[in-house]
Amino acid sequence: MTAPIAPRLVLIAAISQNRVLAADGKIPWRMPRDTAHFRARAAGHWLLLGRRTFEQMRGWFKPDQVLLVLTKETALSVSGGHARASLAEAVELASAQGVAELLVCGGGSVYQATLPLGDEVILTTVEAEFEGDVFFPELPPEQWRIQTETHFPPDENNPHAMRITHWLRSRNGN
Repeated sequence: MTAPIAPRLVLIAAISQNRVLAADGKIPWRMPRDTAHFRARAAGHWLLLGRRTFEQMRGWFKPDQVLLVLTKETALSVSGGHARASLAEAVELASAQGVAELLVCGGGSVYQATLPLGDEVILTTVEAEFEGDVFFPELPPEQWRIQTETHFPPDENNPHAMRITHWLRSRNGN
């Protein structure tokens, strides 16, 4: 019997130009285009997130998603999902369940912990600067390359321009 294969880790985030993820536990902008992008990409996936992000995002999740919440409070009730005390335990559970791709949804410390192990990063950059207290980690340029980048101008529903950049981990100098 072969050991289960670890899922691909795909980080997905929306940040400002100055890398802000959140301010006082909230996203400091409203960009329906990015919300729709996140919902479409996260549909049907296992999602990995920290406890605070889980609590702040209540109402965002759909029945076809399985939540893996990183928390020291492993008795935490996660409707449609699981609480795990460590990243290793979360990845082990996803692997044992045959999950091919685990979508990392934040917050800052979860992104920091998963970036060195990540295979892809899907990053929306809101083209404005915001004050904040949670930041997305820097992508080391020698480790990541852009696969695609799409720009969107502001419109009546989205007050800022934004770009969605899909990054792949560089392997063996490629």
